[in-house]
Amino acid sequence: MTYSRRLSILAPLTMLAACSVVATPYSPSVENIQTLKDASPVQARISDFRNQDVGDNHYPLQVRANVMRSPVGTSFPDYLSNAVTQELTLAGTLSSSASVEIGGVLLQNNVDAGVGTGVGTISARFVVKRDGTVRYDQVKTARSEWDSSFAAAIAVPKATQQYPLVVQKLLGSLYSDPAFISAIR
Repeated sequence: MTYSRRLSILAPLTMLAACSVVATPYSPSVENIQTLKDASPVQARISDFRNQDVGDNHYPLQVRANVMRSPVGTSFPDYLSNAVTQELTLAGTLSSSASVEIGGVLLQNNVDAGVGTGVGTISARFVVKRDGTVRYDQVKTARSEWDSSFAAAIAVPKATQQYPLVVQKLLGSLYSDPAFISAIR
């Protein structure tokens, strides 16, 4: 095999070795929106969502030899804040003048595009305040598994597509918590 032929085969492979991918944009969950609508009357606004900089919470996320970035803002707390904002908006409960504010801290954020099984885990501390007084402060965690492939060209895109589903699951566990619903009413 000639040098130029080897180079034409290896060059694209080396470019794939350290690619940057973007997580799939968040799609609101119909179930989550309905849960929020059922909690009415509710009016809330979004406050700070930030990152805990220790532990299993890095930005960007390592997904095999790739790094996954958020399509929103400059971090995954921005992604989480945007997800909550979308669902509150669609439920008709978002109000910039509300006395109830929802914020949080992203504690764990991991996507593993393993061979055979992919796993996504996300954990966040959610805080609800009414007129500056904390009414809810709890950690919620979601974990999801999916079929993954040996081939990174299949496994990595699948992991980026599964990420919003893990976030939906996290928010679903938050919205179905009676203490959270009580705090936002």
